[in-house]
Amino acid sequence: MTKILTQKSTIIVFKELHLLSQKIKNYEQMKTSILFLFFLLYSFCSLAQSKKTNESDTVSHNSSIEAVVDTIPDLSIFEDDSPMKLTLKYDITSFIKNKLKGEYLDAELHIEYKNYVANKNIRLKARGNNRRETCFFPPIYLNFKTDTIKNTELKGLNKIKLVTHCSTSKTYSAYLLKEYLVYKLYNILTNNSFRVKLLDIDYVDTGKKQRNYEKQGILIEPVELLTKRTNSIEIDGTLIRENNVIEEEADVLALFQFMIANTDWRIKSGHNTKYIKVLDHLVERVTPVPYDFDYSGFVDTHYSFPQSWTSIEDVKEREYLGYCRNSDAEYLKTINLFIEKKDEIFKTIESFEQLPERDRNDLLDFVKSFYDLTDRPETLISKLKTECRTDF
Repeated sequence: MTKILTQKSTIIVFKELHLLSQKIKNYEQMKTSILFLFFLLYSFCSLAQSKKTNESDTVSHNSSIEAVVDTIPDLSIFEDDSPMKLTLKYDITSFIKNKLKGEYLDAELHIEYKNYVANKNIRLKARGNNRRETCFFPPIYLNFKTDTIKNTELKGLNKIKLVTHCSTSKTYSAYLLKEYLVYKLYNILTNNSFRVKLLDIDYVDTGKKQRNYEKQGILIEPVELLTKRTNSIEIDGTLIRENNVIEEEADVLALFQFMIANTDWRIKSGHNTKYIKVLDHLVERVTPVPYDFDYSGFVDTHYSFPQSWTSIEDVKEREYLGYCRNSDAEYLKTINLFIEKKDEIFKTIESFEQLPERDRNDLLDFVKSFYDLTDRPETLISKLKTECRTDF
């Protein structure tokens, strides 16, 4: 299987090389194209190795706790908004004490969703460079390598990101729900986005202090599922430059980050941004996919701050960090997409009853202040042109 995948991947890469060689007009273009094809081939090889590892894990997997009930084949957990019930049993005391080390701990996971029930022996660890420091209860990686999930779209995946409540206060619960909403809003604008699932989680502490919690969380769609859904592969973000990215996709991302007042992202370094490339040799460039929005003005966490590459002083201020474009028509095309989706965006916020009405009204006012700018497109375009970047 791995050998066949590698052969197909190589054929695709050489097709891209042939196509690009016909378009290259100067030496600089040649350097950029070769560099892009290099990390494209690297990504294909990494995908092949990952599949090989997964196959090996499956063969050696003899000691898993099988699902109590596995009656629904390939259940899609991201298709509706109903929360999923999880119970996580592990040494929470050690987890909190050693969160900065990011070491794995053994855990038991119980899943209940619709008619699907399963018990899993897994491992978990704290994740997130900033949140491990700022959060009493940081986000988690759930590792299913030794006990894979069956009969859901998550089957066969090794690691899944879980966004936690960070702290036990109600304020932090609101932060989590607001960040969940950000993902849902971006889903409205593009299919090239991470889907999310709201969770009701019982944390059962096996440690000395018996710290048990009932909190909400967010399950983020694994990048492997995103690439499968979009018929694409993940590309190493550290090699990405402006001319490697599809302009329309980059502009939607940038204006969305402007709408939610988020500066904690970058195209150039792949900061809080993943990159996917469609498996089509006619598509030469990649699509950026954002994640982690807790530093946005929309979420407005007390620990957030504007990033060093911006000029704003408050996270609720907006500054456009997208690339500069040659014509007003390019900016207007993206603005019109947001105008088309305006009603759906407002409805999504209004109907999200997990958040108190007061919080929803505050968010509606915040988004409305963005849409007030779209009512004067010439003025908005002028602002975007003034703040846009040539290298970001």
